[in-house]
Amino acid sequence: MTRVNAERLVALLILLFSLAYFVLAFGIKLPPSSDETPFSARTFPLVLGPLAMALSLALLLKPPGGEDVGRGLAWARALGLVGLMALYALAIDRLGFVVTSALFLAAGFYVLGERRMKVLLPIAATTALAFWTMFTLLDVQLDWGIFGRMF
Repeated sequence: MTRVNAERLVALLILLFSLAYFVLAFGIKLPPSSDETPFSARTFPLVLGPLAMALSLALLLKPPGGEDVGRGLAWARALGLVGLMALYALAIDRLGFVVTSALFLAAGFYVLGERRMKVLLPIAATTALAFWTMFTLLDVQLDWGIFGRMF
């Protein structure tokens, strides 16, 4: 299989997955309290599905022999951030939103090249606390993890 055919096959698989994701999003049950809210459990899949379909169609219909888009990208940084996201998902139940978010942001800044701890740590902590405050004002209860269970 040539590289062009492999790219088109991957684009077709992403298109089919995105279509299924979009169609299945309509089956997400909503609680009665979220009938008139602008954002619900369906919002993200209903936006992401068509966006992913459009991007996969662009890849599928791209003329062969174009530029290699992946060249020159910082793959190590991208994979580092994906790994950090996986660790974030695993740690948020144990450490809670604020601690996990601050650690994720600090590690993400480090992966992206910021090395000054006196800049990195306060910005990460302030951002995590600001988001916690915003969620609290919106009456969204966030887990404090092990720290919440201590008190």
